[in-house]
Amino acid sequence: MFFFAIAIALFGVNAGRVRCDPVSDALSAIPTATISDGKIVGTTTNIAGPTGLIAVNKFLGIPFASPPTDSARFTPPKPPVKWSSKDTKEFKPACIQVFAPVANRTFVEEVFNNPPPAAGENEDCLYLNVFAPKKKWDSSKPPYPVMYWMYGGGWKFGASSLQLYDGAHFAALEDIIIVTVNYRTNAFGLPQAPTIKNVTERNLALLDQRAGLAWVQSNIDQFGGDKSRVTIFGESAGSVATDILVTSYPKGSKPPFSSAIMESGSYAYLPLANCNNSDFTIWNGLVDALGCTNTNPDAAFACVKGKPAADIKNAQELYPAITFGFACDNYTFVSDPRSRMEVGNVAQVPVLMGSNTQDGSFYANFYANYSFDIYWGGTFGFATPAIVAQYQKVKDAYPIGSEGRVDLVTQLTQIATDWNFHCPALLNAATSSKYIDTYRYLFNASFPNTRINDPTRWPEKYQGAYHSSEIQIVFNTAPSAGATPEEQKLSETMRKAWAAFARNPNQAPITGWTKSGSDGLDAMMFGKGSPGDSGMVKDSNKCDVWKQFIIDLHA
Repeated sequence: MFFFAIAIALFGVNAGRVRCDPVSDALSAIPTATISDGKIVGTTTNIAGPTGLIAVNKFLGIPFASPPTDSARFTPPKPPVKWSSKDTKEFKPACIQVFAPVANRTFVEEVFNNPPPAAGENEDCLYLNVFAPKKKWDSSKPPYPVMYWMYGGGWKFGASSLQLYDGAHFAALEDIIIVTVNYRTNAFGLPQAPTIKNVTERNLALLDQRAGLAWVQSNIDQFGGDKSRVTIFGESAGSVATDILVTSYPKGSKPPFSSAIMESGSYAYLPLANCNNSDFTIWNGLVDALGCTNTNPDAAFACVKGKPAADIKNAQELYPAITFGFACDNYTFVSDPRSRMEVGNVAQVPVLMGSNTQDGSFYANFYANYSFDIYWGGTFGFATPAIVAQYQKVKDAYPIGSEGRVDLVTQLTQIATDWNFHCPALLNAATSSKYIDTYRYLFNASFPNTRINDPTRWPEKYQGAYHSSEIQIVFNTAPSAGATPEEQKLSETMRKAWAAFARNPNQAPITGWTKSGSDGLDAMMFGKGSPGDSGMVKDSNKCDVWKQFIIDLHA
């Protein structure tokens, strides 16, 4: 608990600042708020509502930590220097992003980083954004629920400022405060270096996320928010981050969140080998790529720390094997998430989790001109008898010519969807439901204006409900041009469901959504029958093919 105590001390709760009307300053034409570090000046936008425009306050680029630059590179987040008044009207830069390999960079950015962050990238990136209702304070009503968003990007890239994550519709139409947070990724956020003896300090990405949560606990009341009703949520790596937080707070603890939403990402049932705190192969690869090779680890670390950020970014893009994972400190990142989940020794908060029916289509597309064997070798290898046995088991279970598998890409789409997203969510929900209220969903909709328009690199027929495509439906941030009535209907349904869960996670998010059973098969399908409709399904799946493989790989 040492680091959490430090976070509270550094970013800590300042109850003495609470006023009877905490949002009075936010009602002026130019909204302001007084937080623990000083006064901030925001801006206002308008969202179309049922009877007219609804105003929303935006405070963009609020520092929640000091810049992790120069001598502070590769160090935990520290409190920012206080100020008297600061403009928070525009987004700040994203953290340094890595799109590897270089040959795929433009395509990956087209799908997941489009349009890119307007303020670019910089090591000085520890900022968050607040989208809050601009409404007169009503003391007879409870403060606004808060939703804390962590982006995806495979722990290599991501930005809280992407248009996809604009929280204005939640604030205007649901009276929800949305907080989106930047956190460091790749070598800047996960420097698994031998010189860093305190292994927790190798998990900077996770410490950044926790520092942002501590900021919420300290300051969200100044926007009308309820620090006792904070829903953590994210997609892909952000969803994994959500599960990392859920599994790192044991039963009986008091986490800084009250519920969790996981979109296409799980840690407890992710089929990855447990971390190794003494394996520095990846770090040493970065050292060599930067010309910092030295028999003295401290000298090598100092050399890397002194390199320009662009050099560290480029080295990772040129050598995609330089991909950093986590240190198991059993504080920010536990070594045995599944085992803890199976005995209920995790945060006792309701969870909503799910996946997209073609989550794997983006990844399968890279193997369109290859073969199943090459896909398997590139993903799992053939190093052990168990992996070879699983290879044959999967090949037999997913033959081309049945269940919608018409060619290699559709075959690999189903396989990649199941092992990486669908089955981890199902298995997680089945176990979680034994101890905490758990709801599961399947996103099964695709619309013309949400598809990727790049027929040469990714034909539309192979996209489907691809990885991350639900985000713009949940946030109501899909392009308005070409939006269909069914899309608008589904977007309203999903936004309202997420908001209802944040408001009261102890009841069904929408009418008819039953809790996940102990087998995990019950799920709400968004896009059932027609793209705009939703309803409960018994999830027919091939997760029995994967269950033991996942368990054997990950404690």
